Amino acid sequence: MYFDVKVKEKKTDWEQFERDVAEIFDQFGYKSEQDIRFKTVRRFQIDVIAYDEKRCFFIDCKDHLYVSPGKEEDFVIKQRVRAENYLKTRTDFQYKKKIVLLVTKNKTASLINHVESHGKILSVDMSVLPDLLTNIYRYDDELYSF
Repeated sequence: MYFDVKVKEKKTDWEQFERDVAEIFDQFGYKSEQDIRFKTVRRFQIDVIAYDEKRCFFIDCKDHLYVSPGKEEDFVIKQRVRAENYLKTRTDFQYKKKIVLLVTKNKTASLINHVESHGKILSVDMSVLPDLLTNIYRYDDELYSF
């Protein structure tokens, strides 16, 4: 059931990285959609949307070696704008908790060093994503939701 991240640590192409992230969510019972493109006033693209009966994750996949906290926040804000625009086209997500999450290919300390009630979890690296989903109720209030 668990995704073997070590097997996927080799250099993968961008689309494969997004498929790998979607696969992790799928293994935890979420339905996923990938490479969602739509147009409002501008063209938008969301890497992965993963949802179950309670939550809907709007996931931005990042392959950067390092994402600074300021940049992390910028990415999340932009992803939220894309998600809000996308939600205008979908009524089936209306009653789900909406969560913006960056998933990085490389290590990030966001989940590991996160202290409860001291800021939101904005990103996780792919290697700890299964832990996040296994313990989702522990982290639920700490995720960046809107």
